[in-house]
Amino acid sequence: MPNTRYRTYVYHALLVVLVVVATIALQVFTGDFPVDIFAFPLNIVCIVLWLTVVAMLYKNRQNITLAKLLLSPGATWLSLAIMAAIGIYLGLQRQPNSSSWPVVMGVLYVLTHLAFIILRGWRNSTGIRWRFTLLHIGLFLLLGAGFWGAPDREQLRVALIENRPTHIALHTNGTAAALDYSIELKGVKAEYAESGMPTHFEAEIKVDGIETQLTVNHPYNRTLGEKIYLISIGNDNNEPYCIVEVVREPWQWVSLAGIVMLLAGAVMLFIRGPRHSATKIEK
Repeated sequence: MPNTRYRTYVYHALLVVLVVVATIALQVFTGDFPVDIFAFPLNIVCIVLWLTVVAMLYKNRQNITLAKLLLSPGATWLSLAIMAAIGIYLGLQRQPNSSSWPVVMGVLYVLTHLAFIILRGWRNSTGIRWRFTLLHIGLFLLLGAGFWGAPDREQLRVALIENRPTHIALHTNGTAAALDYSIELKGVKAEYAESGMPTHFEAEIKVDGIETQLTVNHPYNRTLGEKIYLISIGNDNNEPYCIVEVVREPWQWVSLAGIVMLLAGAVMLFIRGPRHSATKIEK
């Protein structure tokens, strides 16, 4: 048993070193991971293929070293270390780059390990382990929505001139995009300090016939997956204008489902408390 555990740690260490070296080399020679090309529907195809591979590996886990590694305690510690490292790495950047190869491969590893843990532990000899299942699938959905949904995220800028409705926006690369609704600026308001620097500014806009007020960091939630942010305001030749940003996140509902499941699992864990009787997990 000690020799088997030692070999497992050695294999795991070698795999980690190999992946780290490969991701760094890809980052250096090819630049960031091409996230945009995996937008819908390609990301859905990739999810189906990935989950199929995970299921096949798990089904044959007794004979495949990689599957054994992903189910080992070391994989859990490595996942925690990866998430901590990614959090520190992104937190230290002024403009976090979540599309670098090390970050993408790190999150994919964590999701794969989490999928293996869910397959192994979602039930035992007495039935479904609801608390375990809700907590782990909730975390899986929350991480997966940010990872697989990143290619579908859109950021559009719209320039609004007072009393001139428009439905034309611009992508970050400068290409035009048509909105399926109109936005109209009704007025702007700003407060300035003695130095002339703005201390507060807001804009009154009409979105598809609905009037709302925008201030910095207080967006208008048009739908669950779409928000409109105020970026700046101004006045050009006595014509008030503002710049707004439309952020679309179609996978927001998946994140919400993950949060709900996490909360439900946490409530069940709090109400029922820890279970002291040992249960046998189906192998």
